[in-house]
Amino acid sequence: MIIIRKISVLMSFCLVLGFSGLTSADSEWKLRKDKDNIQVYTKKVEGSSHDVVMAVTVLEGVSLNSLVALIEDVAACKDWADRCAESYVHKRLSETEAYVYTHNAMPFPVKDRDVLAHVTWTQDPVTFEVVMSSQATTGLMDEVKGRLRLVKAMAKWRFKPLASGAIEVSNEAHIDPGSSLPGWITNLLLVDTPYQTMKSFAAEVAKPKYRNATIAFIEEPSCERQSHC
Repeated sequence: MIIIRKISVLMSFCLVLGFSGLTSADSEWKLRKDKDNIQVYTKKVEGSSHDVVMAVTVLEGVSLNSLVALIEDVAACKDWADRCAESYVHKRLSETEAYVYTHNAMPFPVKDRDVLAHVTWTQDPVTFEVVMSSQATTGLMDEVKGRLRLVKAMAKWRFKPLASGAIEVSNEAHIDPGSSLPGWITNLLLVDTPYQTMKSFAAEVAKPKYRNATIAFIEEPSCERQSHC
């Protein structure tokens, strides 16, 4: 069994998705893709020309510990996070808080993007829902030559236990890419990349090294709370 005492979390900004801290306009979520039990949605955001994107799936036979452990495994970034070239902890603040650097390789001729994100983990003591929140920072790390640093990026992973014993996994992101992008790249980031990332995430978390992982600050819901017991 792998005991993980300190969480070296990663966040592949828009390419691994997340959540928007901005106020959504009155528009509803628009389903953009529904395949392999994965739904990808986009939604307009008030005051922004960029949509928020969300990917959702339901996984069975996995634990909260396993899900968090996969995100903690920085070295595995390239195995499941689409476009992720590297990710590492720049500075550890506490067991549940860190500054995390992520570099994403973009298709030619678009310049690669990177971000230094402030990442935090929380768990609701009643519902046991786990949330990883991430927000881009500025002025804490020198820019890397050849990469465009993102300064307006918010992301969130949610792991929500269901009564059936399955876990609803969702990932939202609201990103300002820092420059205008061709239409095909925008569609890639808003639909194809979120879908592929979630699909790969679901496959990767089923591996034994994550299935048997334990996270110090994560508590699993008791059997009494779930109908499948």
